[in-house]
Amino acid sequence: MTDVRTCQIARTHNGPPGSANGGYACGMFARAAAGVVGPTGVVQLHAAPPLDAELTVHAHRGRALVWHEDELVATVSAARHDQWAVAPFVTVSTAERASARFKGLAAHPFPSCLVCGTDRTDSAALHLTPGSVDGLPGVVACTWTPDNPDLDTLWAVLDCPGGWTLDQSGAPYVLGRMSARVHAVPPSGQPTVVVARRIAAVGRTARVVSALFCPDGTEFGRAEATWVRLSASSDPAPRKRERLHS
Repeated sequence: MTDVRTCQIARTHNGPPGSANGGYACGMFARAAAGVVGPTGVVQLHAAPPLDAELTVHAHRGRALVWHEDELVATVSAARHDQWAVAPFVTVSTAERASARFKGLAAHPFPSCLVCGTDRTDSAALHLTPGSVDGLPGVVACTWTPDNPDLDTLWAVLDCPGGWTLDQSGAPYVLGRMSARVHAVPPSGQPTVVVARRIAAVGRTARVVSALFCPDGTEFGRAEATWVRLSASSDPAPRKRERLHS
């Protein structure tokens, strides 16, 4: 990619109020940067991706930089995973039982989230409800029936469940870094199983993995992500950064 590319995230595709769902944004940025970093990119978010705003994607020393005016929103690099940690497959019935334990039903830090928000009633919302799986500590699961999904939506589906492997009470965690491999897009109208597993949590950061499965256990895609816990005074709005020149 030698030219500058542009992209824009619709207002309906928010995570926290006023900013994009992290997984959806990462999927869009990875796709826009594929000409620079290859088919599997790792996206580092530096600021909350804005909605209904033109974002520009510039090649820079083998990476891609995503800007909103003078805000550095994200950096996309080539993923260098030789082996990916995996989330375990669970059956549809197990995932349905886990959904009943979705903690967001009682208290949700971002109830208008595209993926897992409990206040969303519009057609864009995905209504995922990942809850804890019996006998598998640190694992959450739910079902999801797709409706003409695209790759960016699959990144979003692989994103939010990972956050629910963490303690979202008090100051919540938000997505900081994500990479995903999508092997196939699931067919519309057929249920799938989404599973996420917490790998480690140190200080204010946590590493999680997630996967999307067919009911027979065939994997559609998987992701690895780093989540960051906000401080009590944190504002998820973008912050000004010095601009780099490609």
